[in-house]
Amino acid sequence: MGYLDEMESPRERACPNCGAPAAAPQRWCLECGHELPGPRRAGVRSAIGIATTLAVLVGAASAGGYTILQDDKVPPPPATTVAQAPATTPAESLPPATQEPAPYSYTPPSTLPDTSTSNFGSGPRAPVVPLGSPGSHSNGGGTISRGSTGTGSVEPETHTTTTTTPPKPQFALSDIALGAAAVAYAPYAPPDADLGDPSRAVDGSTRTAWKAPVAVDPAAPPQLGIYVDLAAKETLHSLKLQTPTPGMDIEIYGATSGPPASITDAGWDHLASRSGIAARTKLKLSDQPYRYLLVWIVGAPPDGARPAISELSLLSLQPE
Repeated sequence: MGYLDEMESPRERACPNCGAPAAAPQRWCLECGHELPGPRRAGVRSAIGIATTLAVLVGAASAGGYTILQDDKVPPPPATTVAQAPATTPAESLPPATQEPAPYSYTPPSTLPDTSTSNFGSGPRAPVVPLGSPGSHSNGGGTISRGSTGTGSVEPETHTTTTTTPPKPQFALSDIALGAAAVAYAPYAPPDADLGDPSRAVDGSTRTAWKAPVAVDPAAPPQLGIYVDLAAKETLHSLKLQTPTPGMDIEIYGATSGPPASITDAGWDHLASRSGIAARTKLKLSDQPYRYLLVWIVGAPPDGARPAISELSLLSLQPE
């Protein structure tokens, strides 16, 4: 019987519950009322599935052929992914050391093997050039220069030593008496005599002056003066003196220690003398080191005025 004959003639079935016969299109059993199973159409379903698969394959083949005709070239193959092996750390790839390295042994140059005839490799070997000959290399003490012949020569390095001479100190004449200690020197005056303020002679101002005490006998020569204590020995170059009572006579003394108690003491060195001095007087000294310098007044002004010194300057070469 063919497939169409089976579809046109109804096929009898039996109720699975009571076994009563039932027609093909019958859904319920007429005896017990049990629902009957539906008719089988396996052949129809298989035919439909085969037809659908063929249609899909034909359509894919048509689309591929159309693409080849349009592009006139074979489509590229699909991309493939190559799996990469995970990277291994040096600690994982290298096996642990199982043997200590052999100790280093030094071979003297006289026992080194001759490498000029070694069989390692092929072709001519480079000749061994002694150190210091043309073409040799040196890693210190010189530089390598090469000429047009291809050989090198060692040229000794030249080191330039620069000697820096420290600058010489510059000296200038400075007034070292300015602000120093000034003391009235009157070894023959009465103990209660008013000797004035000698610091006015070294205060840097000509408006102030040191004045000698009033003489008991105006006809007698003055026997007093002032000295400057420099606190240390200083080389004295010259002396400048300014006075509001010009015309008096003076003597200059120097001492390295003391000061000496009397003008006649051997501790005083006589340095200069000047009679009838002007209002501004400059005296050259001996450039000898002294700590004390004394201006000793030996003659009063002609008008009988009290001797006075407004400024006393001691010039010495001092570093600038």
